[in-house]
Amino acid sequence: SKARAVKQLYLGRFRSKIASIQFSNNCENNCLYCELREDNISKQRFRMQPDEILQKIKIIVGNNINNIILQSGSDSFYDTDMVAYLIYKIKKEHDIKITLSLLQRGFNEYRAWKFAGADNYLLKFNTSNKDNFSVFNRDNKLEDRINHIKYLRRIGYEVCTGSIVGLPKQSIEDIANDLLLLKQFAPEMICNTPFVPHYFPRFKNVPQIELSLMMKIISITRLLQKKSDIIISDSNDFFNVNQKKELFEVGANTLLLEYTGNDSKNKDDFYKFEPRNISAKGKIVN
Repeated sequence: SKARAVKQLYLGRFRSKIASIQFSNNCENNCLYCELREDNISKQRFRMQPDEILQKIKIIVGNNINNIILQSGSDSFYDTDMVAYLIYKIKKEHDIKITLSLLQRGFNEYRAWKFAGADNYLLKFNTSNKDNFSVFNRDNKLEDRINHIKYLRRIGYEVCTGSIVGLPKQSIEDIANDLLLLKQFAPEMICNTPFVPHYFPRFKNVPQIELSLMMKIISITRLLQKKSDIIISDSNDFFNVNQKKELFEVGANTLLLEYTGNDSKNKDDFYKFEPRNISAKGKIVN
């Protein structure tokens, strides 16, 4: 495909890995599309302590991964100082890149964490349709989310953002506008994820998106953002291994490996779907 050719021209034949540690699934928000929302009383909650997080980092580094995402819900237990301490400790002990995915926080917090050594920030806009955004994000406005993403760029973060594909009442025009908004941000990393309706009883009749639509979105994204990393998660909540392989064929280039809770197995098992060679920098040759 043309998108695959563009990927190889600008990014080469390497497929990179990035590891995610979800250190808390507590959340003080009530976003309707998210299973972590505060009102989801059936969700079993957890928090990792700083020492547990640092130990998990050692496992990740031992698996030749030098790019990590520290992820949580909107959890004020991890305040500005605690997150800054984690960033400082990780940077002191390891030569790795740190991406924060802590949802929408305060401007002063973004600055403190950048000063502590954070490299990237992942903050998705989710949808470019302001009405849908207000319905699903009752505590936020799309304009505010866009301003936060722009601010992150302004103070020196590399930015990761993206949309949710398949939201209820989402139109093809909405998806097109999502791609145009993504182009305006020109992010270093892109994370477009499918909506998973079976998580939510109220949305159980919403059809799941087809693989073909996700392939088209990733292909167009690659053509619009030639040098950006396009992320696909190793989670099997939606697409299976062979389907994910097809997403890499049409433009994706980065696999997100999830190291959460007590799951510390060697995540390279995912790559058994095809032969591969791993470079010294943790990149995988197609």
